[in-house]
Amino acid sequence: MSVIVASDKGWVVDHQQGIDVSYQVCQKLDSTEQTTYISKQGLFAIHQPFRMDSQFDKLVSKSAKSEDASGSDRKRRKRKRTEPNSGEQQAYLNHQRIRPMLQKATEQLIALGRQKGCFTEPPDDIKSADNNLSARTASKTVGPGSCLREGCRRGVMKAGQHTDNLSANNSLLDKIDLKACCVLPDIFNTLIDHSSETASVVSCLGGEYLLPPHCCFLMSDYTCLDALLQCERKFDVIVIDPPWENKSVKRLKSYDMLTDWDLYKLPIKLLAAPGCLVVVWVTNRQKQQRLVRDRLFPHWSVCYLAEWHWVKVTKHGEMICDLDSSHKKPYETLLLGQFKATSDDLPLSSSVPDCQVLVSVPCSIHSRKPPLNAILKSYLPIGAQCLELFARNLLPGWTSWGNEVLKYQHVDFYQKVEDNIR
Repeated sequence: MSVIVASDKGWVVDHQQGIDVSYQVCQKLDSTEQTTYISKQGLFAIHQPFRMDSQFDKLVSKSAKSEDASGSDRKRRKRKRTEPNSGEQQAYLNHQRIRPMLQKATEQLIALGRQKGCFTEPPDDIKSADNNLSARTASKTVGPGSCLREGCRRGVMKAGQHTDNLSANNSLLDKIDLKACCVLPDIFNTLIDHSSETASVVSCLGGEYLLPPHCCFLMSDYTCLDALLQCERKFDVIVIDPPWENKSVKRLKSYDMLTDWDLYKLPIKLLAAPGCLVVVWVTNRQKQQRLVRDRLFPHWSVCYLAEWHWVKVTKHGEMICDLDSSHKKPYETLLLGQFKATSDDLPLSSSVPDCQVLVSVPCSIHSRKPPLNAILKSYLPIGAQCLELFARNLLPGWTSWGNEVLKYQHVDFYQKVEDNIR
């Protein structure tokens, strides 16, 4: 179970445990040999707050010598201050609004986590630290690279789907039950149903991937959304982690971004069951949050319910950066709403609380979010149908869709546990 602590303020989640629990028993579909996999060593080894190497070196140097008169008299170059733009001002005001709640909730959750042995006390000597070297090394894991995205683009060309039409097209979608094969065929625009009771190791695209129990996934480009609709399922929860437009991502080309208009066209109304819980990850940019709350939600017939926050901490319970840092905040935001199919629907549930905080040690891979399945379960009906959009990993019991839906299932992100060290 990935939820270590649950309180009226929120939760402490062990992201690594949430992953590893699904792969305690893995086997290839053409073999009876069973293997245990765990997350690659270092991926969650966040022991100190995030610092650039130059900042860390200065901190170590400062701790190694005492302040003397010459050092205290040294003049420091003054940085030129610029006036914040309107977006920065809005972000600052929002930060001031939520800051007291975030600090109080995080302190309480960390204290409860320490009682459970989830966090340890930080070392007294900064010189014994290594600035998260193993985590930064693990974060460079390549995995499948860009082959999944490129395959989806080829799938678009093969299907001839250069259209925004979201009507049903039965010729687009094949369905494969993995009980019948161990090597995946052309998996693009294809619904893959993995109904096994245990995790499986499957081969495709020249690599090996781990599939958790009872998962279902569809890998396709955004322009082939018809394929998603062919699942013929209505979902009780839809989690969306949009590939927001971002200057850094545009420069590095780390994933395909979508415009605001592309997000408008998501067929939420066709996918959501009455009362469906819709959860959207947003950055701390107020423009994005207003877009979701004031425009996308009404367009999708979703009524706003709550705002939650994910606070990222080290293994010692320290925030990964200063709470008031002007450059980077140690938290991200979730906006929750509920789909209302018609005006005659019953009043929306009030069971989803507002202002909740999720605390966890983040993965060293940029933008990899913690699992929400264990947290959201208590707000869903028994046997709920669950969907994640723009997913880059799979969850047991969930349907996942995206053009890199298998990315973090690649065996490069895991390691085998040998019998003698289990």
